[in-house]
Amino acid sequence: MRRRKSGRIALCGVLCALAMTLMLGGSVLPFATFCAPAMGGILLVPIAMECGMRLAWVSYAALSLLSILFVPDKESAFIFVFLLGHYPLLKAYLQRIPWRWLRAVVKTMVFNALVFACYGVVLYILPIQAIVQEFAHTAPAALAGLLVLANVCFWVYDAALNNLIRAYALRMRPLLRRFL
Repeated sequence: MRRRKSGRIALCGVLCALAMTLMLGGSVLPFATFCAPAMGGILLVPIAMECGMRLAWVSYAALSLLSILFVPDKESAFIFVFLLGHYPLLKAYLQRIPWRWLRAVVKTMVFNALVFACYGVVLYILPIQAIVQEFAHTAPAALAGLLVLANVCFWVYDAALNNLIRAYALRMRPLLRRFL
């Protein structure tokens, strides 16, 4: 029993360290503003499956705090905190909605609310001047087009997350169970 618990805690620590490394590395590459938070959020899936949702939420909170404090690209950090960091955990609850169409509507509404919350914080509460200037010089129609494109990317991410969770459960989890 003791080995099993310590192995799970070690797995949690290693995956959190890897997620933080991805977040820090994502600030070096300009195109990784969205990729690093998405990959960091995906790393919370094994924590949720092996250690439970409670420890996964604690890991998300720790990663969120560390990202805000230490990641130089604050937009990437806020995207992790508001959008892509907790979505794999939130998805476990949203998947319980019985009707597929209602689940799709709720996921879309949640995503759009989180996008507006994220950029509301970035633009108005804790203004990041580079992003404020970028949004000031962008036409409203272009911003609406970006929101539509973000929704398309969200659904691609959701489908990829389904496949990654299935692949982890079928292939990686049995291998990992030998060591935990």
